[in-house]
Amino acid sequence: RMDRLSEDLRHTMQVASVIGRDFAFRILKNIMELGEELRVHLTNLVGLEILYEKALYPELEYIFKNVLTQEVAYESLLKQRRQEIHGRIARAIEELYADRLPEHYELLAHHYGRSGDAEKAIEYLMLAGEKSNQNKAVQTACEFFRQALKVVESTHISLDPDKERRIHQGLASA
Repeated sequence: RMDRLSEDLRHTMQVASVIGRDFAFRILKNIMELGEELRVHLTNLVGLEILYEKALYPELEYIFKNVLTQEVAYESLLKQRRQEIHGRIARAIEELYADRLPEHYELLAHHYGRSGDAEKAIEYLMLAGEKSNQNKAVQTACEFFRQALKVVESTHISLDPDKERRIHQGLASA
């Protein structure tokens, strides 16, 4: 089905798939840098029943009708291109939601982790872990801190003592 789409619709679908199964219009608009043309693409994808409008308020959001469609679109991109898009998504989230960043720590950790920016991924994993600890979600907190340690190990980054202390203290606290 994806192969039958025009290049513009396929590209829109691929970039949206990197954001996730559901995505905010303004994030997609920010990273694709298209004007009204993007709305036309999304309207066409909704008409083809590939996407649905998920929410209009507080902001316009879409969702892939089928998770498999989203996965196929995601996998159709080269790994390097996916990494680049993940990085652009993370930077867009930081820019667009600067006034309420804590709501997006988990998403930022995910996208920076997939972008290959290990230092930013570690920072947001720590923040997501600390947030989970504050909310008494201890299993989730443990998972974020363990992921941060795994990223440190796999990338051989030498953490400054304060960050290393935060990770171990957060893990112990959870």
